[in-house]
Amino acid sequence: MSHPRVRHPAPGAPPAAPRVVAQRTAGTGGAVRAVAGTWRWWNALVVTVPAAAVLVLGYRHRWVGDDALIYTRAVRQILAGNGPVFNVGERAEASTGTLWQWLLALGGLVTGADPAVLAVALGLLATVAGWLLAGDAARRLHGRKAPLVPGGVLVLLPVCAVWDYATSGLETGLVTCWLAGCWWLLVRDARGQRVLTAVVLGLGPLVRPDLGLVSVVFVGAWCVLLRARWRTAAGLAAAACALPGGYEVFRAGYYGVLVPLPGLAKEASGANWGRGALYAENFVLPYRLWFPLLVLAALGAVLVVRRTMRGTAGAVRGTGRPPSRPLLVLAAAPVLSGLLSLLYVVRLGGDFMHGRMLLPGLFLLLLPVWALPRGRAVVAAGVALAVWAGCCLLLWRPPVVSASGEIWDTHVGYQRATRDPFPVGQRVHGDRPTRYRAEIARALRADRPLLVVETSYNRPALALPLARERRVPVAGAMGFLGHNGIVVPLQGLAVDPLSLAHPLGAHMERSATARAGHEKPVAPAWLVADLTDPGVPLPRGVDPRAVAAARHALTCGPLPELRDSVRAPMSPGRFWRNLAGSWQRTAFRFPADPRAAERALCPRP
Repeated sequence: MSHPRVRHPAPGAPPAAPRVVAQRTAGTGGAVRAVAGTWRWWNALVVTVPAAAVLVLGYRHRWVGDDALIYTRAVRQILAGNGPVFNVGERAEASTGTLWQWLLALGGLVTGADPAVLAVALGLLATVAGWLLAGDAARRLHGRKAPLVPGGVLVLLPVCAVWDYATSGLETGLVTCWLAGCWWLLVRDARGQRVLTAVVLGLGPLVRPDLGLVSVVFVGAWCVLLRARWRTAAGLAAAACALPGGYEVFRAGYYGVLVPLPGLAKEASGANWGRGALYAENFVLPYRLWFPLLVLAALGAVLVVRRTMRGTAGAVRGTGRPPSRPLLVLAAAPVLSGLLSLLYVVRLGGDFMHGRMLLPGLFLLLLPVWALPRGRAVVAAGVALAVWAGCCLLLWRPPVVSASGEIWDTHVGYQRATRDPFPVGQRVHGDRPTRYRAEIARALRADRPLLVVETSYNRPALALPLARERRVPVAGAMGFLGHNGIVVPLQGLAVDPLSLAHPLGAHMERSATARAGHEKPVAPAWLVADLTDPGVPLPRGVDPRAVAAARHALTCGPLPELRDSVRAPMSPGRFWRNLAGSWQRTAFRFPADPRAAERALCPRP
């Protein structure tokens, strides 16, 4: 019977380690690998479960608002071959989100679906994609094996404004996806695709004009992370500006101005701090958002101090390094851009839709702390956030109308207006039994084209013969521009008396008393003067002296050229004149009162 050969240690050599120790060591390694695998599964849940939750909550709150129907009319015009306009024969850019408009047009071309339904589906999918990118960026940032604790995601998830604007038909879902995608690209450190990354980071102005601030910060952070020299940085900046710059040239030449008309109508460069403070208060106080933001700010300060002290102590002992610059830059980029976004919205004066304009800034602030590695401070903060999130989810909702009457929970508002819990699709909004809808239907049956002007919601409208030069079947003006765009056929004129799609009204001086987001109401006298022939009999309630003053003012100063810039047939010469005069045209303003405009624009002999 043979025996295995036993090797004895050489004289003076240490004894060999027992085999059992090796077996224990191997067992410990397997346990470590098993724990690491468990944490990978846990981290996958931290990434995917919030995204699945926002998918469910967003779907349960699916809807389309009137402002989203502004997009859908422009998309229908594109698909009908009339170009990116709101009305045929009038080049007005009523869509604030350029990229969203063209994505909907592409989707409509491919699927043939109702653009409003398509906007809801794409908005929800883009929101979910943004949440997945944000979670995956947190996983990459903190290491794939580190167990993560949900942080910032617990602040966003229970806020019902997040669920509302996951759909709504507006560009908010695309904004969420783009912001998270930019953050994910910075964390991923895609050095091999640096130009492509710069192009994506530079898309902000096309996603929404105010996001140009975010693009500037993110492109700057990308250059710092790459430690790019000035030539490389200049090249990346040029790549980032290529698409927005190219579209800006098209915008200036085609529309004659440098920004979409809603930017002019809302005076996006103006300031109204008091109204903006009320808008922020209407968002922060109902959800008690101050509490989770304070918790996360304190947690962030603790983590930064600990990391700094640990790095400093290690550097003194020669066993460690100070905090790495890339991590600080990565954390600073979304925080700085988020603060700038929030500050801009408050300075502008906010909006009339509850929370909508503040969501991107809040999302940016929460990206660096979306999920954090487990630790005592992190777990304690997570528990506090979870308690707050439960209360927010179950108890706290914003008022349908703010105390000032200027800010609305528009989701609830359109549920009530349409009498539908899920007002999705153009038909739901177009079939609303409004008096204006009946007036337009009656005008379409008239012997000659008419101008229908609703001076007060759901009250009898004014009806006048339309100018002979306007060869359209009908023209109608009402405050709900999206509803107007559905009721009035594509070949008709859906006139906006709030100037978001009115190429003359957008250049009026801002009213100090109008509702936020609708600061430039167009008086009926301007509409009558612009769209009817001289001498037309005026109905009761229309001041003939104001109409005469408006007719005169339209022939004076820059107004004739302004009208030609949007109504004259497009040609290479017209494009060049629009492009060359776009700066002056964008800056031009005139009084909203017809008689004051006449005095200002028409020199006396």
